[in-house]
This record gives sequence, structure tokens and C-alpha cells, in this order.
Amino acid sequence: MSGANVMVIAEKELLESMRSRWLVTFTIIFGLLALLISFFGLSGMGVGGYQGFNRVTASLLNLVLYLLPLIALVIGSSTIAGEKEVGSLHVLLTQPVSKSEVIIGKFLGLALALTASILAGFGSAGVVIAWKTGTINIVDYLVFVILSIVLTLVFLSMSLLISVVTTRRSQAVAIAIFVWFFTILVYDFLAIGIASLQQVTVVVPLLLTLLLLNPADMVRVLVILQLGGEETFGPTLAALTRMMGSGSGEVLLGVVLFLWLFGPLGLSVWIFSRKQDY
Repeated sequence: MSGANVMVIAEKELLESMRSRWLVTFTIIFGLLALLISFFGLSGMGVGGYQGFNRVTASLLNLVLYLLPLIALVIGSSTIAGEKEVGSLHVLLTQPVSKSEVIIGKFLGLALALTASILAGFGSAGVVIAWKTGTINIVDYLVFVILSIVLTLVFLSMSLLISVVTTRRSQAVAIAIFVWFFTILVYDFLAIGIASLQQVTVVVPLLLTLLLLNPADMVRVLVILQLGGEETFGPTLAALTRMMGSGSGEVLLGVVLFLWLFGPLGLSVWIFSRKQDY
């Protein structure tokens, strides 16, 4: 695999993404919402310091969990499937590039575009937070931003897999929206139902398993632990909180997130390389 070919495809994907109305609109909306949540949240509560930072970051976390996976899924699922539909993928594959280079290059280009948009969106919010709560929280805020980017890249990896196995843009986007609906909206109801069980010895292993099967929930837990919000889980899930709050628990979440990031991407490369109908 040629690194030069990967970078050429990544640059092409990055430039096309930056000209996309989808991405421009997302950047503006995300930035405005993050700014409004930070400014009015801190001003309205009249709470500064670490307590105010925690409350605003918890509100920003909800924005991240709902919006970032959706935009990553929609943009990523459209790329390969869309090019199949219009025939430009066949033209690309006639060039001296391998199929693995195409997938990895497209992933890198989209990842850079989305990361730039997220950093731009969080920039104004970070200024407001630093102004209202002080710079003491800058490390925690940077960790929060990094986790938000990781979450986005995980769903981007999943979206490329969707794009590879589908043949039409509309089909790919429909599947992507279903994945978002299930992982972000429906999945937590399943976890809440299991949490209503009375035996802690049963609840904790089941919740841990469900947690590791949903990257959005893993990022949610990591952010809450970073903020020191053990009480957020409530008394029923105190055992799970203690488990995840240990160093080994956070390492486990990090390793599984790594697998969620590169697993779908590797599967995309494997499937795409073996398909002959392009």
C-alpha cells in the first residue's frame, strides 16, 4: 500500500468535504449550539469554577452524543455508495490505486474534515468556559473534546462499512440513520430496563456487557468519570461506577473503543478489496 496514494485520496476527500453544504451547515449549527449552551448555561446558573464547568460539560455531552454520531454516519455512508451510484468509483479504481488505499484515504480525509469542524465548533465554547470558570479546567475540557472526536471517528468507521456493503446512497443513509436511532435512542432504554433488576451481581455484568457493545455509552461513561460524577449513575449502578472508575476499567474502555474504531474500518477494507462489481 502506497502512503502517497492514500494521502492524495485523503486530500481529495478533505477538499470535497470542506465544500460540502452538509459539513458547513453542521459546523455552523454545532458551533452555535455549543456556544449557546456554554454561555447561557453558565450565565443562567451563576455557578463558576469546577462545579459550573461540570454542569456545562454534561450539557455539551448530550449535544455531542446526539449530533456527532449522526453527522458522521450520514457523511460517511454517502461516500462509497454515492460514488457507486454515479459511476465515479469505477473511474477512480481504473487509476493505479488499490482498493485498500481508497478506503483508508477516504477515511482519513473525512476524519480530518470532521475533526476540523468539531474543533471549530468547540473553540468558541472553550473560550466562554475559560472566561466563566477559569483556565483550571482546560485539561478536562481537552479530554472531553478528544473523546468527542474519538466518538465521531468510531461512527465514521461504522459508516464506511455501511457504505461499502450498500449500492445506493439512499439505502446507505437509511441504514446509517437506523444505526444512529438504535445506538443513541433505543439502546439506553434496554440498559435502563436491565438496571431495574434487583440483584447487583446480575446487573453489573449485564450492564458492563451492554456498555462495551455501544461506543456512545462508553464515551458517556468516560466523560462522567473524567468529571468525577460517580453519583450520576445513582445507587443502583454504584458497583459498575466503582469498577469503571478504577484504572483497569478505564483502560478496558479505551481498548474496546480502539477496537470499535479500527474493527469496522478493517472489515470495510477486507470486504471492499474482495468485491469485483465496481
